[in-house]
This record gives sequence, C-alpha cells and structure tokens, in this order.
Amino acid sequence: MKKIFVLFAFLFSLNVFAANSNTIDLSKLTPEQVAQINKQVAEMASTPTNVSATVRKEAEAWGELGSNMGKAMVGAAKEVGVAANEFSQTSLGKIVVFLAAYKIVGQDVLGVFFGTLILVFGYSLAMWVFTTKRWSKVSYEYEPVLWGMYKKARIVSITTENETVTTKAIVGGGLLVLSTLIGLNTIF
Repeated sequence: MKKIFVLFAFLFSLNVFAANSNTIDLSKLTPEQVAQINKQVAEMASTPTNVSATVRKEAEAWGELGSNMGKAMVGAAKEVGVAANEFSQTSLGKIVVFLAAYKIVGQDVLGVFFGTLILVFGYSLAMWVFTTKRWSKVSYEYEPVLWGMYKKARIVSITTENETVTTKAIVGGGLLVLSTLIGLNTIF
C-alpha cells in the first residue's frame, strides 16, 4: 500500500523536477540569423502576453455578475410594479433571483458538484479495492471475553495470491485514472 502512495506522489510531482533550459545553441547560425532571433526575442519581451488579456476578460466577466443580477432583479420588479427590495422578499422574487443566478453560473456550479461526486465515489471505490480482504485468506484467533460469554476474533495472518494482488492493482489503478479523468472533465 505504501508503494502505491509513493508511486502516486512520484507521478504527481514529476512536473516539479522538469529541467528549465532556456539556452539555445547559436553557434551554427549565421550572424544575420542570430540578429533576427535577438530582434524577435526583444519583440516578445516588450509585448504583453495573451495571459493578461485573458485574466482581464475573466475578471470583467465575474465583475459583471453582480451587475447582471441587479439588472435582472430591477427588470422583474418593474414588470410587477413593486420596489426591488420588496420584490426580492416575495416568493416570485426569490424564484427570479434563483433563475437569474442559474443562467449566469448554474452550469459551472453543477459541473463542480457532479465532478466532485464522481471523484469522491471513484476514489472511495478504488481505495476499497486496494484495501479489501475479500479475496484473501484470513486466519483468525479467537479469545474468550467475559468468562467465555463471547469470543473476540483477532486476525493472525492474511495471505493473498499474486494473481489477486495484480488484479487488485490493475482494477484499483484503472478506477483511479478513470474517475480522475471523468471527474476533472466534468468539473472543467
């Protein structure tokens, strides 16, 4: 069991040990080619990357969430002819708020919820496969308790065949990989 945890820790930490090599061998290039590469590097360093634009768009989208919710509430309240604060306390106002929130972030919330359920269920099932003694031969030793009124069972030995261990590793590992892929795909 410890070997499996070490293996997963190793697999998840592989990206930490990736070498960062930023040097390029320019010895086989002509001086014109070297000057052109240096010019391109200077241009890339001076222009902002696409990441900042993407982050800015994402921040604007989340910033507009509150504004859109307010507009939906005010619009629905105007249709009914009631002030927005009074309308939000009515049952119809609560339904309108729920529907507006669902239209804005509902799919994302459902994806995170069901993806987390898939991950928890898949990991639990895989851990059960790894740790179960169902396919092993278990020897018990019974010792009397309370002057022999009942017997307490204690495990003496557990023996598992090699084929069973291999099958448990393949099935449990497959469940871990499959639930990770499906769960993360559902979340993201």
